[in-house]
Amino acid sequence: MDDVRALKSMLEQHQNAGLPDADLRVIKRGKALEYYSQHYGQVFVEQGREFTLREALVGINQLIDDDEEKSSDAPPVTAEAFSRQFLRIFRKTDEVPNDQLQKYLRGTGMSPADFEKRGWCEKDGKTYRMVDPLAWARAWKGQNRKGMARDLDQTLFLIGASYIDSGIKVWDTLNSPNFLHHPAIPDLLVWFGKNGASQTVKEAAYRAQRLYDDWMESHKPAVRAMQAEFGFSEEVE
Repeated sequence: MDDVRALKSMLEQHQNAGLPDADLRVIKRGKALEYYSQHYGQVFVEQGREFTLREALVGINQLIDDDEEKSSDAPPVTAEAFSRQFLRIFRKTDEVPNDQLQKYLRGTGMSPADFEKRGWCEKDGKTYRMVDPLAWARAWKGQNRKGMARDLDQTLFLIGASYIDSGIKVWDTLNSPNFLHHPAIPDLLVWFGKNGASQTVKEAAYRAQRLYDDWMESHKPAVRAMQAEFGFSEEVE
């Protein structure tokens, strides 16, 4: 983004000369792609899960959007590209009209099917509804946690499991050797605490956040290993 911003004066001159916004975005996208192309085929979200060209394009488009919008409610940059776009759309709501969702996704490289196949939402008539965190958590009850790899998958589970009547012991999952903690979880829990679709979701996210903070405080070596696994450079004192 520093390199993209360095092009600002040149791009503004072209814009004044009549270059369309879509073409300006192509130039910005190309500059950002230089970094990905330097390591093509060797970029991973985590060990064994490649960060594909499509995901790179999705993420780059969002970085450009974030830079232009500068919204304080934007999903955390630590989150994965598809998760960030999904949360931008479902911020403070759990349902979005089909035509609105299509408009949101135009030019992003994504479609509603990308979210549906992940189980994050489903179409109900002319509306897309976000999955209920409690239903999501209960659907995972008894399943191997190795299958819960994405950041939003894990966050939705922890929020749903933190409902008062969930019947799920959050601490058991946090301590499971099969649960590979994603480093975006703390930021995502904070985001849901502010931008959840209902007060119930916000309160559950807050409870999950407190539990997760306690877990990180008592498992600092595991947190450092988690950050190293995902290539994060943050230090845990």
